[in-house]
Amino acid sequence: MTKLGRIIYLIADTVYRFIALNILWLLFFVMGLGVFGFMPATVALFRVVREWIKGDPHFPLFSNYLKFYKGEFVRSNLLGAFFAIVFYIIYVNFSFVTYFYQESIHFYIYLVIFGIGTIAVMTFLNTFSVMAHFQYKKTSQYLKAAAGLVFARPMTALLQLVWLLAYLLVAINFPKIFIAIGISVFAYVLMSINYSVFKKYNAV
Repeated sequence: MTKLGRIIYLIADTVYRFIALNILWLLFFVMGLGVFGFMPATVALFRVVREWIKGDPHFPLFSNYLKFYKGEFVRSNLLGAFFAIVFYIIYVNFSFVTYFYQESIHFYIYLVIFGIGTIAVMTFLNTFSVMAHFQYKKTSQYLKAAAGLVFARPMTALLQLVWLLAYLLVAINFPKIFIAIGISVFAYVLMSINYSVFKKYNAV
């Protein structure tokens, strides 16, 4: 095979793997009735891309995805319920600022809520990388590790936040591109960023 042929094959194989992973995520998301499928499907997706980042792109995809999905179904949904409560509390506080505080301090209250909300969102996103990489006995340890990544590596968290915002802008303004790249590309970038942090702390 020529050099150009190898490049074309590599590109085609990479595109195929990301598309296949997107389809698996959607399939298992639906299998969990949406609400109960989102967390385990996303954890399984992050686990797969972790193996790719480690240098094993051709391990059996469906069987491993199913194993990861089933293995983290209960625990990931418990964490999902926790974050749902946290986000709801943040939303309620945001909604009632105008009712309980003087107009002169609204900006400062909104600023505090925004800060807390940002930390919560980044902790939530880091939870997937942490669950994909570590095996803790206690569910609370995943929360501690995910939050620790935000506070211990604020610049890394900022980089992830920029990626999240860029991804949302693409989804809103270029839905066809968003459908093409899917959630697997988003997960791959986030996992790559966190995996580099794990390596620095000799946690790989």
